[in-house]
Amino acid sequence: MMLESNGITLGELWESTIRILKNDLHSETFNHWIKPVVPIALKDNSVTLGVSDDFFADWLKDTYGDAIKAALKKSAGRELIIKYEFGHHPEEIHDVAETSVAAESAVETAMPVDEVLKPKKRMTANEERNFNECSSNLLNRYTFDKFVVGEENRYAYAAATTAAKSPGVYNPLYIWGGTGMGKTHLIQAVAHEVLRKKPKTKVQYVTCEEFLNRYVDSLGAKKHSDFRNWVRNVDMLLVDDVHQLANKTQLQEEFFNTFNALHNVNKQIILTSDKAPSEIKGLEGRLVSRFEQGVTIEMTTPSFETRLAILKMKQDEHLIKLEDDVLQFIAERISASIRRLEGALLRLVAFSSVEGNHRITIDRAEDLLRNLLEEENVSRKVSIENIQKAVAEYFEIRVSDILSTKRPKNIAEPRMIAMFLSRRLTERSYPEIGEAFGKNHATIMHAEKTVVNRCDKDESFRMSVSAIQRQLQS
Repeated sequence: MMLESNGITLGELWESTIRILKNDLHSETFNHWIKPVVPIALKDNSVTLGVSDDFFADWLKDTYGDAIKAALKKSAGRELIIKYEFGHHPEEIHDVAETSVAAESAVETAMPVDEVLKPKKRMTANEERNFNECSSNLLNRYTFDKFVVGEENRYAYAAATTAAKSPGVYNPLYIWGGTGMGKTHLIQAVAHEVLRKKPKTKVQYVTCEEFLNRYVDSLGAKKHSDFRNWVRNVDMLLVDDVHQLANKTQLQEEFFNTFNALHNVNKQIILTSDKAPSEIKGLEGRLVSRFEQGVTIEMTTPSFETRLAILKMKQDEHLIKLEDDVLQFIAERISASIRRLEGALLRLVAFSSVEGNHRITIDRAEDLLRNLLEEENVSRKVSIENIQKAVAEYFEIRVSDILSTKRPKNIAEPRMIAMFLSRRLTERSYPEIGEAFGKNHATIMHAEKTVVNRCDKDESFRMSVSAIQRQLQS
């Protein structure tokens, strides 16, 4: 695309701009915040730059906005309006750029990820085409050697490495847990390991959302056979976030048939979800059965030791190092998500870089991370889902039993306790709690009243309710 005033192309404009910024900014600042930016479009009086998310864009605008605008003006010979487009993951592009000794411009910086991941041995044209197709959706940082193993995820890690070395042994492998626990990291690590050792292997990694979009597009274009070839003509199918199949009847039918087609010939299937199969509302029983017939493993919140190890590993990727007491502070205060943990580290490193390697103290860290810490406090609040899980574990039954219509005493009483605690420990209304249990608000009110009366008369019952409540609030 050309700029009418002097005929400069987008690539030429950005190359000139980053050369100016490279001279004006500290090298660490340039590498972290300018190199990852991708030029997207040049139209009339505006230029669109690709970044990972709104945080990255806001930081650029607030901290380097004037410098970028001045460099663009100098390169273009006129002032340009800067627009930002999200979803371009600067960390991934930056990782790639550092592997290229010739990376001088944003065009070179945006080298495809698969160039970094290709096996060292020479591949045939067919093998290279297959490798490029398989690795197009993978992030180069999601490998086994960059995964920190702790007590809470070691079974999932062991199962994933086994699936990579001996496909079909655990089939399907179903990994579930809360957001930001490392599920995507593990499932993509399997793909990387398989492609590294056996580049001829046809690996298809896809999110459930992409599966849906491709399916709908194939129906609209009347090319359903192409869709089936795409998803079934593989040696290994990896699907992220399969809980999104819920309440999509037609998609579940297609997924069921795809699952059977691959499983019947022992092709490895690996799935991730934020819930156990039986806990996904709106998922057909036959799919629940298929998902549970292999190995199902939960990944839980990483311990303090694991979180600290993650921070130390991530810190090795940066020139600026934070002191141990600050890393410990982050690990202690942020536990809900690994993504949030890594985001906190990046924010502090970025601030230190901007301030010329300024020393970060615990007080300063707390001030800089105030928003993240507030989000952490909100996420630590007890949820109805957590209550259901805690009650089910305490009485050694399944969450699906609590959500069922079964009425035996060993299920009915825990169900009422879960409803009671949902009313006491959350800010949800009776109708909202009823919806979470598949009941009406009158049932929740009756359960609350029944549990209160039982606690007054039955000491053992009251102690059980108190024990679960303490566990949830600890």
